[in-house]
Amino acid sequence: MILRKKVIKQVTLATTCVMLLLAPVVQADSMRLKFAHQNNVYDADQLLAETFKTLLEEKTNGDLKVSIYPGTLTGSEEEALEFAKAGTVSLAATSAGHIAGYYEDIQFLQLPYLFKSLEHYKVARSSSVVKEILAGASKATGMKALGVYSDCNGFAIASKKPINSIADAKGVKLRAMQNPLFIDIYEAFGFTVTPTDWGELYTSLQTGMVEADDLGVYCNDIFKMSEVVDSYAILNQMWTQKILFMSPKVWDKLTAEQKVIVTDIADEAIELTDAWQYAREAKFIEKVKEDKDQTITYPNTDEFKEASKSVYTKWFAKEPKWKTWYEQIQYLDPNARLPKAFK
Repeated sequence: MILRKKVIKQVTLATTCVMLLLAPVVQADSMRLKFAHQNNVYDADQLLAETFKTLLEEKTNGDLKVSIYPGTLTGSEEEALEFAKAGTVSLAATSAGHIAGYYEDIQFLQLPYLFKSLEHYKVARSSSVVKEILAGASKATGMKALGVYSDCNGFAIASKKPINSIADAKGVKLRAMQNPLFIDIYEAFGFTVTPTDWGELYTSLQTGMVEADDLGVYCNDIFKMSEVVDSYAILNQMWTQKILFMSPKVWDKLTAEQKVIVTDIADEAIELTDAWQYAREAKFIEKVKEDKDQTITYPNTDEFKEASKSVYTKWFAKEPKWKTWYEQIQYLDPNARLPKAFK
């Protein structure tokens, strides 16, 4: 039965590839771009795709059109990258955690408490450090990285019992992406990181195989995990990222003018998507506060920041340039800077 399912999946993927490869090839001044992501139509990825489509078609007077495929063309982010490399998918939104296998430096952006506030994150996202990291990601993956935006992981810990302090995290079975940095972070916090496939998370929470996840409040709701967790600890422990990639084969078909337009539109769509996601998270936190069956807690993050020091020590020793990047990013915190005249 397992072999049969594997064969069926391979045949399905092969059929999809053939269909996409046989799609009509059009000239650069009249091109249809395929934007694929793995989430549902309520997710930030869908808003990014829709915004990109609307603005790009308007700006190019319809010369560049966009078709959106939410969770349909590819079964995983890894497949989306492979399809994009082949040119069968034009644009793909991929978690930075998945890119780590190609380019470990992308992990830097997901260090715990790297960004001190939303204002700090907004400034730092346009920094030379982030541009250098995106250039490295492009080179390592063979893709064109158009920009970086927030994932919903890392905003909070959703659990089956309230977490009021770091002591409450000790031994709690947490599902997190099986990524070395994520594991180091959550183990430093005291959690027992438990390998769980994304597709099995709901039932694993339901049965108690795991007791917590690291999605934000809003994402727990749209993916229905809120049906099996009832408490959210607002930690903002990581600003996990997604990368918007474009197929190099599709990029090379664009005119110089179209490349500028695509880059500018990607920036605008990312700005909107990030702002929307933070607004939705805040709205759903208030929604949970009004729900008698669910709980919001605000643990003292100083405890978690102190625990994070061991993570920084380990990863700075492993990746020395990260320390320099860290210092540059910290200098860009607007809440920590004053003109010298004030000192």
